Amino acid sequence: MSDSHVSQARLLDRDRECEVLDRLVVETRAGQSRVLVLRGEAGIGKTALLEHLSAAAAGCRIARIAGVESEMELAFAGLHALCAPMLGRLGQLPIPQRDALNTRPATITSSKGCRRS
Repeated sequence: MSDSHVSQARLLDRDRECEVLDRLVVETRAGQSRVLVLRGEAGIGKTALLEHLSAAAAGCRIARIAGVESEMELAFAGLHALCAPMLGRLGQLPIPQRDALNTRPATITSSKGCRRS
Protein backbone atom coordinates (compact mmCIF):
# COMPACT_ATOMS: atom_id res chain seq x y z
CA MET A 1 0.00 0.00 0.00
CA SER A 2 1.40 3.42 -0.94
CA ASP A 3 1.93 6.23 1.56
CA SER A 4 -1.01 8.17 0.13
CA HIS A 5 -3.33 5.23 0.78
CA VAL A 6 -2.03 4.91 4.34
CA SER A 7 -2.53 8.65 4.88
CA GLN A 8 -6.07 8.50 3.52
CA ALA A 9 -6.89 5.51 5.73
CA ARG A 10 -5.78 7.44 8.82
CA LEU A 11 -7.88 10.45 7.87
CA LEU A 12 -11.31 8.97 7.47
CA ASP A 13 -14.04 11.56 8.03
CA ARG A 14 -11.47 14.39 8.15
CA ASP A 15 -12.21 15.91 4.72
CA ARG A 16 -13.05 19.33 6.14
CA GLU A 17 -9.83 19.49 8.17
CA CYS A 18 -7.75 18.31 5.20
CA GLU A 19 -9.32 20.97 2.97
CA VAL A 20 -8.35 23.65 5.51
CA LEU A 21 -4.77 22.32 5.62
CA ASP A 22 -4.55 22.07 1.83
CA ARG A 23 -5.79 25.66 1.50
CA LEU A 24 -3.15 26.76 4.04
CA VAL A 25 -0.44 25.22 1.84
CA VAL A 26 -1.79 26.83 -1.34
CA GLU A 27 -1.97 30.25 0.32
CA THR A 28 1.52 29.87 1.77
CA ARG A 29 2.96 28.88 -1.60
CA ALA A 30 1.29 32.05 -2.98
CA GLY A 31 3.37 34.11 -0.54
CA GLN A 32 0.81 34.66 2.20
CA SER A 33 1.90 34.24 5.80
CA ARG A 34 0.12 31.52 7.73
CA VAL A 35 0.35 29.88 11.16
CA LEU A 36 -1.29 26.69 12.33
CA VAL A 37 -2.02 25.82 15.93
CA LEU A 38 -3.32 22.30 16.28
CA ARG A 39 -4.53 21.22 19.69
CA GLY A 40 -6.86 18.68 21.18
CA GLU A 41 -7.16 15.61 23.33
CA ALA A 42 -4.78 12.69 22.93
CA GLY A 43 -5.75 10.21 20.25
CA ILE A 44 -8.02 12.40 18.10
CA GLY A 45 -5.71 12.40 15.08
CA LYS A 46 -3.55 15.51 15.42
CA THR A 47 -0.41 13.69 14.30
CA ALA A 48 -2.19 12.23 11.27
CA LEU A 49 -3.35 15.72 10.29
CA LEU A 50 0.20 17.05 10.67
CA GLU A 51 1.49 14.21 8.49
CA HIS A 52 -1.11 15.12 5.86
CA LEU A 53 0.03 18.76 6.04
CA SER A 54 3.71 17.81 5.77
CA ALA A 55 3.01 15.68 2.70
CA ALA A 56 0.99 18.48 1.07
CA ALA A 57 3.76 20.98 1.83
CA ALA A 58 6.58 18.98 0.27
CA GLY A 59 9.46 21.33 -0.50
CA CYS A 60 8.45 23.89 2.13
CA ARG A 61 10.32 24.56 5.36
CA ILE A 62 8.14 23.46 8.25
CA ALA A 63 8.83 24.35 11.88
CA ARG A 64 7.06 22.21 14.46
CA ILE A 65 7.08 22.58 18.20
CA ALA A 66 5.07 21.01 20.98
CA GLY A 67 4.13 22.55 24.27
CA VAL A 68 5.51 20.80 27.32
CA GLU A 69 3.69 21.25 30.59
CA SER A 70 6.92 21.25 32.60
CA GLU A 71 8.06 24.35 30.64
CA MET A 72 4.85 26.26 31.29
CA GLU A 73 6.52 28.62 33.78
CA LEU A 74 9.53 29.33 31.52
CA ALA A 75 8.98 32.60 29.70
CA PHE A 76 9.30 32.26 25.93
CA ALA A 77 10.14 28.53 26.02
CA GLY A 78 7.94 27.86 22.98
CA LEU A 79 9.33 30.83 21.09
CA HIS A 80 12.86 29.67 21.86
CA ALA A 81 12.09 26.13 20.68
CA LEU A 82 10.66 27.51 17.45
CA CYS A 83 13.27 30.15 16.62
CA ALA A 84 16.59 28.92 18.03
CA PRO A 85 17.35 26.42 15.24
CA MET A 86 16.83 29.16 12.63
CA LEU A 87 18.74 32.08 14.17
CA GLY A 88 21.67 31.49 11.85
CA ARG A 89 19.45 32.39 8.89
CA LEU A 90 18.20 35.77 10.14
CA GLY A 91 19.99 37.55 7.32
CA GLN A 92 17.84 35.75 4.76
CA LEU A 93 14.59 37.14 6.13
CA PRO A 94 12.81 40.21 4.80
CA ILE A 95 13.67 43.30 6.87
CA PRO A 96 10.40 43.50 8.89
CA GLN A 97 10.64 39.87 10.03
CA ARG A 98 14.37 40.17 10.70
CA ASP A 99 13.82 43.31 12.77
CA ALA A 100 11.05 41.62 14.76
CA LEU A 101 13.31 38.71 15.65
CA ASN A 102 16.25 40.98 16.41
CA THR A 103 14.11 42.72 19.03
CA ARG A 104 13.25 39.39 20.63
CA PRO A 105 13.57 38.97 24.39
CA ALA A 106 17.14 38.42 25.59
CA THR A 107 16.10 34.98 26.86
CA ILE A 108 16.26 33.54 23.34
CA THR A 109 19.60 31.95 22.58
CA SER A 110 21.03 30.12 19.63
CA SER A 111 20.75 26.35 19.43
CA LYS A 112 24.30 26.13 20.83
CA GLY A 113 23.28 28.01 23.95
CA CYS A 114 25.18 31.20 23.08
CA ARG A 115 23.25 34.38 23.70
CA ARG A 116 22.61 36.34 20.49
CA SER A 117 22.94 40.11 20.54
